[in-house]
Amino acid sequence: MRHKQVALIVTVVAGIAAMVYLVVPPQSHVLTEPTPASPATSLTTEEGRYLFNVTLHTPEEIAGLLTRAEELAKTMRADNRRTGIALVLHGPEIEIFTRKNYQRFQKTVDQAVRLDAEGIIEVKMCRTEMKNLGIKEEEVPAFIELVPYGPDEEARLRRGGYVYL
Repeated sequence: MRHKQVALIVTVVAGIAAMVYLVVPPQSHVLTEPTPASPATSLTTEEGRYLFNVTLHTPEEIAGLLTRAEELAKTMRADNRRTGIALVLHGPEIEIFTRKNYQRFQKTVDQAVRLDAEGIIEVKMCRTEMKNLGIKEEEVPAFIELVPYGPDEEARLRRGGYVYL
């Protein structure tokens, strides 16, 4: 069960990263392939359900979040069925995960796809922000779950036991 949750989360994260890449106008950011940062957060929750608040992150920060999620997964207890990591993207960073930007951010998107497939992370993308940025559903990788409104999804996850990391 844990691996399926992690795989779903990873798929969503990869899709969100691709979406962010395609959505952000080139003049608004200088986007380059990021170098993943090492995790800098200690974990103390008993439940093992974490929520990354992802808004207005650079490609480098997105890569760091993916690396942090991967490291976090290594610390989770295998017998904890409530373990999960969710990334809810609802800012211009969704452009990273759009199909048109895949080649540019391939390393980050591929990492997100892998983490999703391994059940480590779940990536969700805000349809409202997609509309604001002119991104269509077909421009987003299939592993990313589209949600109506990012902040509402974060609130729903928090009510379900997720804590911000």
